[in-house]
Amino acid sequence: MNKGSCFNISLNNKHLISYLENKELRIIFSYTINFDESALKNIEQVYKKAACSEVKSKLIGGIAKIICDFINIPELAMKGTALKALREWEFKHNRNIIEIADMPISNALNAVKEIFSIGKSMVKELVSYPRDKNEILIDIAFEKSFRFFLDYYYQYQK
Repeated sequence: MNKGSCFNISLNNKHLISYLENKELRIIFSYTINFDESALKNIEQVYKKAACSEVKSKLIGGIAKIICDFINIPELAMKGTALKALREWEFKHNRNIIEIADMPISNALNAVKEIFSIGKSMVKELVSYPRDKNEILIDIAFEKSFRFFLDYYYQYQK
């Protein structure tokens, strides 16, 4: 597998939009979650100030697109959250995110699941009240988003 090809195929925005339209997922039930506006602005600044490689930028954009179709988080805030989640995964595993493409499929999918989980925890830190209700909606949205990612991934890996 070419370096980074897993994500170029899986999270290419043009393919993702086409996939969403073909699956008629443009009309997805989106969960309404109450976010802390100042926390959203802070995480947006993280992304605005970041310098990312093209591969990482595409991955962040793809993750944000998937999540934003399920919850009402601003795309820029989700990109900042995805960037922080990717960085945390890289730090935790002392690996570059691009290396996931060279992993055996089960390890790669586990890594992506872990990144989604890290991101979910970070999004939960951005909510306002009622906290419990918002966190449950985030759990549901991230689970659905990851299942959607798997469907999309398998369709474009054939």
